[in-house]
Amino acid sequence: MITELHKAKDLMDNDQYESAINILNKLEDLPLKSENFRLLFLSNCFYNIEEYYLAIDTADRLLQKDHKNEYASQIKYLAYYELEDYNNALNEIINFLSHNEANLYKVTLEELLTDIKEGFINEEATVYKIQELALKNNIIYKLAFEVTVLEVK
Repeated sequence: MITELHKAKDLMDNDQYESAINILNKLEDLPLKSENFRLLFLSNCFYNIEEYYLAIDTADRLLQKDHKNEYASQIKYLAYYELEDYNNALNEIINFLSHNEANLYKVTLEELLTDIKEGFINEEATVYKIQELALKNNIIYKLAFEVTVLEVK
């Protein structure tokens, strides 16, 4: 079964997502770690073939088993973003980072701080939460501070 996971990963690396999905969907009764990889690979494949709802659902199933899986959370975030469901995209980041440290999301937090500064995100509670998460994750707070200063003026 591990061989099939490797085969699916090789197919993914060669942009053969449908073939990888066929292999991944046939795998059953995997040990937990292998099952987590299977779900991660599946969600990635669905995202890459623009099946965003399936990507979200599959990533969510993985997050129920492994709530610290930042890759799965990021796939959900990106899929929501592609669906132009910005509220759920932001909620995914906020929910994940409220319970976990940022690694992959550090760049995303920096981008969100820039979006706040430029006025693209302006709901007060969301702005505050993003700033709080940036500070918690040692993201360059200068951008968040500038936003706060601009709001006071």
